[in-house]
Amino acid sequence: MKKRPANLLVMLSAALISMTAFITTVNAAESENPFIGTWDLNITESDFGSVAVPADMSRVYADLGDGNYMYLVVTINEDGSFGGTSATYSYSGDQYPIASIAQLETPRISYRKINDTTVEYTVRLGGEVQQIGAKFISPNYQQLTIAIQFPNSDQEDQILVFNRRT
Repeated sequence: MKKRPANLLVMLSAALISMTAFITTVNAAESENPFIGTWDLNITESDFGSVAVPADMSRVYADLGDGNYMYLVVTINEDGSFGGTSATYSYSGDQYPIASIAQLETPRISYRKINDTTVEYTVRLGGEVQQIGAKFISPNYQQLTIAIQFPNSDQEDQILVFNRRT
């Protein structure tokens, strides 16, 4: 398989984020969910634990209507390679498949709303819990903090901080 130039990968990532950001901007006006929008990683305030710190990461959350949402995460690594995940979900506790660039198996994610600015989630792979986390929105709605634990792994916990893109 021919290796794509790093610049092409960056351009594809940027295009995907831009398109999703546009959709999110349109949906944000219709949603009361404070998670809806585009969020950029604040590397200096984040703690990736034992995992390599990426060069950049963005998250986009969109309101699909009827209590359904979508997220897209795009990560650009220090070497120029990129990764990404996406899923549709609701706060029902039901499990939804996660689409991923890098995984051979399909993990599943479930969300539970704690209050207007806090949600908890669980990621399972083959029925086994791989990750649990909580997402918090700051009182001014400008910062998203994600606390992540890996209960069946030696991987260290993570605290990821994102700033709302304006």
